[in-house]
Amino acid sequence: MSNAPTISNEEAIRNLRYLVDDFLPEARWTLGGAFRFDTSLQTVARFLEDYLGVRRVAEVAGSVPCLWSLDWFVQRRPLPLQRYAELLEAYTKQNRGVILVFDNPFITPEMLEDAYANRLVQELYDRDRVRLNAVCVASDCLAEHIRSRWPKLPLRCHHNRAVTTQGRRSAAMYNKWLEQYAHVDLHPADAARPSVYGGITELGKCTAVLNDACLRTCPVRREHLQLLAAMRQHPYDAVLMQRRADLLARTGCEKVHPDELKQKAVCALTRNEAKALYAAGCRRFIIQAHQFRNEMTFLWDIFTCLFPPTPELSNRCALIASSAMAEFGKAQYRLSSGLGKFSFSNAE
Repeated sequence: MSNAPTISNEEAIRNLRYLVDDFLPEARWTLGGAFRFDTSLQTVARFLEDYLGVRRVAEVAGSVPCLWSLDWFVQRRPLPLQRYAELLEAYTKQNRGVILVFDNPFITPEMLEDAYANRLVQELYDRDRVRLNAVCVASDCLAEHIRSRWPKLPLRCHHNRAVTTQGRRSAAMYNKWLEQYAHVDLHPADAARPSVYGGITELGKCTAVLNDACLRTCPVRREHLQLLAAMRQHPYDAVLMQRRADLLARTGCEKVHPDELKQKAVCALTRNEAKALYAAGCRRFIIQAHQFRNEMTFLWDIFTCLFPPTPELSNRCALIASSAMAEFGKAQYRLSSGLGKFSFSNAE
């Protein structure tokens, strides 16, 4: 028999604290990608809880294609309501909150009555047995609509609200929104500006995106969102698609040239910027997924953000990431079948 000493879970977590002690040790983490990359999100979240314990996914966030949301690349088709309900139940069983994101800031009064979008909110509320769910909106108009129908559902302010704000962004602007919303997302560029977040009175109720890929000084971000909103309403309009392509080509934000890489060119926070924001009082951080075309890029970014590899820890961070990826290849005690989503009944 083995005489190897055993330790408690609490002691094991204490032994692993060195992995995060120097980088956002008490941060609350939100992973994007819900309703797109759900199998990966659930697998990664379980791995972190079962094998590490020093990082926990508090909640997931994601948008379902509808008039109130935007798609960054192509227009996805609406999610069947039955599948949407199944995903909500799966996250509830994991005791994990779901943030339903409506990131379209250009909502008109007519769009508020969209039956499908309203049903999404109703399902979110009805299936929230653990009371961890919330809605994140980029439109004050939409916020008022949701408050009037679901007054007990927490509302958050999406950073696209700040993107479309006229005039200079300031701490006073965020302080005003904090009076209206449970939590407020910082504009990705403002998360690196102490002159802005230093004046926010309740920075602990603000959330910062760690990995936004847009340019920090992007001159067309608002125009880009306007085009995405128009494409949502007219998904087959080739003229809008061409305008979007021309806009991005003119800005050059999707071109990557190794010889021209510049530090801080994009909104992704550096390690020191994230630590400075944390030291100022921010505890909520998002690893977003909507700017990624594929799942593998998002998975890689999750571990880069959770465990940024310093030279002395790079081998351990690599082991964590590779071990998490190995979770996807584990043997399953059931045969794969293309009939998994079908139901069979003898009822006529």
